[in-house]
Amino acid sequence: MRRGVTGATRDGRAALTLALSCLLAACSVPVAAGLDEGDANEAVVALERGGIVAEKERDPETEAAYRVLVARDDASSAVGLLAEENLPRRATPGVLSALGQGSMVPSRLSEQAKLVTGTSGELERSLLSLDGVVSARVHLAVPARDPLALGDGTVPTTASVLLRHRGAAPPIATGDVQRLVAGAVAGLEPQQVSVVLSLAPALARPKERDLARVGPLTLTRSSVTPLRLLIGGGVLLNLVLLGVVLLLWTRMRRTELALADAKVSPNSAKTPR
Repeated sequence: MRRGVTGATRDGRAALTLALSCLLAACSVPVAAGLDEGDANEAVVALERGGIVAEKERDPETEAAYRVLVARDDASSAVGLLAEENLPRRATPGVLSALGQGSMVPSRLSEQAKLVTGTSGELERSLLSLDGVVSARVHLAVPARDPLALGDGTVPTTASVLLRHRGAAPPIATGDVQRLVAGAVAGLEPQQVSVVLSLAPALARPKERDLARVGPLTLTRSSVTPLRLLIGGGVLLNLVLLGVVLLLWTRMRRTELALADAKVSPNSAKTPR
């Protein structure tokens, strides 16, 4: 009987552990995969800022990469929030990577196009490194110059920059953007750089998506009450099982004492006077 009660207690605890594991881990789905650690961290921070609990882990399908997991019920909201934040960042080739994509018969025009593409990518990375910048696009119009052409009929170099930012004031002034772009392209003057600033909408986080900590866990406030009820139910179940164990142990003890007394009484009756 004692073994049976102990087994029941163990089964109750195992069921509680399984329920907690399903609630906290097994019901997670990936919303971004194949990321480097920096992009994964950025996605996790953006999701938690929006009130969605997220975690990163090694991507089992891509070597040396990470993926971001959220609860199954939050998957659609997480995908929408990442798209709004332009995350993960679009891979923009730099100058070295663009020039490294050589063709069998490279031409002067193709090499110039690769250089322009790489310069645009480097400028976009620089702008994205600023706090408050959500997305950045840099378009360079660098006409091909023919060294054999006579006269000065070349088209001037121009550039346009589209910058989406968050906050009432832009994180960088228009003049600073113009000087940054002009300094990276030979023959480009700051006044020939057009800058368009676009205000990204602020993240509207519902109150029920505010995050709270329960011991080592980070949950939304709407999940705190169900978790506490689950934990309280588990504690109550353990207390009930403990009470049953004590009651059965007490009855078994009384039965053992009664049997011992019954064995002693017949022996006493047969003893001669």
